[in-house]
Amino acid sequence: MYKNSVEQSNENPTQEKYHGCTNNEDYERKERLSTPLVMLMFVIYLILGIYAAKLSWHSNTKAGWNNGYKVIFAIFAFMFPITYTTAHIIFKLDLLSKIKETSYKV
Repeated sequence: MYKNSVEQSNENPTQEKYHGCTNNEDYERKERLSTPLVMLMFVIYLILGIYAAKLSWHSNTKAGWNNGYKVIFAIFAFMFPITYTTAHIIFKLDLLSKIKETSYKV
């Protein structure tokens, strides 16, 4: 019984070695195809993170926050750019437009 389970686990050792691919060539092709996609996603995430941090800094400056809070919010905006940008569109645009209106009236 034990011998049969060992034999079954060693039926195709190449699939275990190459993470589900049948041979080394398939594994290398899979790695080559995924690397540019990962790099593209990293660049897009970096651009969105910088934009979100800049947006956070700019809007918090208009709202009158001090530099400590602006740094903290900018760091979180950089780490979670899609969440921050979505929350900014939903909650902060109205606030910033009201701040802009009151600054012109004064």
